[in-house]
Amino acid sequence: MSKPRAVRFTAIRPLLDRLPAPLRRFAGSEQGVTAVEFALVLPVFLLIMLGCLEVPRFVMVYQKIARTSSGVADLVAQADEPITGNQVQDIFIAGATMMQPYDVINNGKIYVSSINNPTGTIELSWQRDNFGKMGSGSNLTNPATALPVTLRPAVGEEVLAAEVFFRYEPIFPTLIYEGSDLYMVSYTRPRNKNLKTPPSDPDCQVASKPKPSC
Repeated sequence: MSKPRAVRFTAIRPLLDRLPAPLRRFAGSEQGVTAVEFALVLPVFLLIMLGCLEVPRFVMVYQKIARTSSGVADLVAQADEPITGNQVQDIFIAGATMMQPYDVINNGKIYVSSINNPTGTIELSWQRDNFGKMGSGSNLTNPATALPVTLRPAVGEEVLAAEVFFRYEPIFPTLIYEGSDLYMVSYTRPRNKNLKTPPSDPDCQVASKPKPSC
């Protein structure tokens, strides 16, 4: 082990000999090497540890969104024509429960859409979000172009869609990244009849603050 060290210092030995004795001792000392190496490795180690915390959390949130969209779509598909405002409200409450412990009411939105093809033209029969409003932020506002070709309903058929938007906030947003908007959509077909009739009383569909009269 001593021979490589001797070879390493041979080239700079003349320079070290010209330095004052305190500086020569400082230049030849190996004390503190471990601390320097630890300081270099620590940021990488912390980044790996934070990634081990953040990646599983991100995957869990994405799985929650996927399950919520498919669950909401399935619940809507089981409804009878006409679907009522109370039924839609209950479905949105169920969707918010599926997303727990993540708050889709304050950090996201759920949309339900009824897409029909009555005469050869694909149209949006109705659409609601979990605040009882028409979906202004939905990706399926224009289903004729937004719906995948393989899922477009034939004449007289219907496609039901459930979209989930969620704003993902990381645990340490300033260290890794600042978060992102996640999205998932699930499609299904009605089990009984086409749900062409818009749900009644949109105010009854507010999942966070339902009206006592509903």
